[in-house]
Amino acid sequence: MDNWIIKESQHYTFHYHKNSIAENMIDEIVEEQEDCFNHISRVLKIDFNIKINYYLCNSAEEVGALYGDNDPCNAFARKPNNIFAVFNEDVKCIGYHEDSHILSYSIATPQQVFLREGLAMYFDKCHWGISNSNWVSYFIYSDKYINISNLASNDEFYKNPWNITYPIAGAFTDYVITIYGIDKYIEFYKVLGSDFNTDFYKVFGIDVDEFEDRFIKYIKELKNDKDLFDSLEALM
Repeated sequence: MDNWIIKESQHYTFHYHKNSIAENMIDEIVEEQEDCFNHISRVLKIDFNIKINYYLCNSAEEVGALYGDNDPCNAFARKPNNIFAVFNEDVKCIGYHEDSHILSYSIATPQQVFLREGLAMYFDKCHWGISNSNWVSYFIYSDKYINISNLASNDEFYKNPWNITYPIAGAFTDYVITIYGIDKYIEFYKVLGSDFNTDFYKVFGIDVDEFEDRFIKYIKELKNDKDLFDSLEALM
């Protein structure tokens, strides 16, 4: 990984290519990511004391090559402190998502992808500019919703489309944090082992299925209309 231009900021070392879109916008990128870093750190109550290496790549193919499998990818985070993301005219994969992975991994790295992506999507708040909760409303309406107990299995999570699993994970995480608070959620994040349902009950005192019923009831009571659902259907 050579031929990178480097720019240091308080919490990051940014790497980007000469004459790239990232080079032209680097000051804006630095400001946005520093804001994201500070917000995530405050919410999760962590002190991350090493700089994050942030590689701003020209294409998904470049990111895939850096990941190592040559499978085109828009972004990924690699412990302990590396982020690789596409930043070009059409795709600008910066913001909260990958940073929340790196920062939360300093607390724990739960084996369940559902929990890890749920926290990242909690910070993102939306997918393709539409709130996670609006997506889940549409999934319920269109019978695309997938139960939490299923998504807690990595095999099931990966088997289903990411544009369904990610918003569900984000909206569910948001609901858990809203009901029980961030401290209780962090406790769950730290202690979670291989049995999602059992550990959920130990920390929150309620079965996942019962809590999910409340979550679905809450989502259904949000006011959405068919025009929105038609728009979301067109994006699927």
